[in-house]
Amino acid sequence: MDSTRLANELCQAGAAALPCQNFDGACAHVDASDGIILDVRGDRSGAMSLCRQLAAFSIPLLVLADTSDASQILEAVHSGAGDVRDIEAPAQELIETLAALRQRGEATRRSMERLERRNRRLREVSRALFRSRHELLKSMGSLCEEMAGSYRQLSDQMHTVAARSELNAVLRQELDMEGLLRTVLEYALKQLGPTNAAIFLPNTTGDYTLGAYVNYDCARESAETLLDHLADVVAPAFEHREEAVVLSNGEQIGAALGREADWLADATLVAKACRHQGECGAVMIFFRDARNPFSQSTIGTINLIASLFGTQLARVIKTHHRHLPKDQWSRPGDSGPDIDGRHP
Repeated sequence: MDSTRLANELCQAGAAALPCQNFDGACAHVDASDGIILDVRGDRSGAMSLCRQLAAFSIPLLVLADTSDASQILEAVHSGAGDVRDIEAPAQELIETLAALRQRGEATRRSMERLERRNRRLREVSRALFRSRHELLKSMGSLCEEMAGSYRQLSDQMHTVAARSELNAVLRQELDMEGLLRTVLEYALKQLGPTNAAIFLPNTTGDYTLGAYVNYDCARESAETLLDHLADVVAPAFEHREEAVVLSNGEQIGAALGREADWLADATLVAKACRHQGECGAVMIFFRDARNPFSQSTIGTINLIASLFGTQLARVIKTHHRHLPKDQWSRPGDSGPDIDGRHP
């Protein structure tokens, strides 16, 4: 059946049909067509190539072929044909087949649209979940940091309580000045590591004397002389300071102590007044090479040592003078042994 005759039969059956002899002719009318009927007789290879080209337009494509040849039917389907009918099939059957193909195509299109809408919703939900997950991970990270900070703070507090209990128990056993000075400096060295240390004690004249010291890296021949010389400078400079004073380098030390501290030009220093009920009973200093500075936790340890030492120092003085009126008490600097038990 040629294309003109087929078009006439389709028209008689109630369809508007336009015969086309080549691909260009079909393309010129494909946008206004409800379907295409392709006769693949003759040049089978060329017909199947044309079938694949027309299938790309996504409109119903009905192929007329020899239905007794199964290979031809399979090749037509593989080439994009929506259905295959025999060449001699009546026009009405072809019209109904095209209508069925169109309905099926519409159903497929609607399904694809529904699937696309669903995919869009899923993508939106996925993006929302990703944002929520990101915010959750961010919140969890912040929470973990806060928990870690709280744990460190609690750990520090527990360490401080334990250290306070340990030091207080040790110091309360010492009821003489020599033993107290030795014990507190030994504890300080254990906690702070290698460092020079000195404790200056007030006397009844209002001056300060060197009560005890530990020499870590100063010249041995001049260490005691230098510390004795600094007693008149260091203690008055820091006795009224409530907080620990940190001098990070020689420049800061020189500004605080003047020319008396020239020999500390390469040092870092921490000074702390030891108080009890508002009265300064001693001044402690710790100093070492500026390349090994005192950390914040170390300064906290120095504050703890000074606080408990000041309390126990007051207890020792009260014990030794309990038989005298308070206005007759001597000051700890009137006769203070150094760390080796020697008197200045």
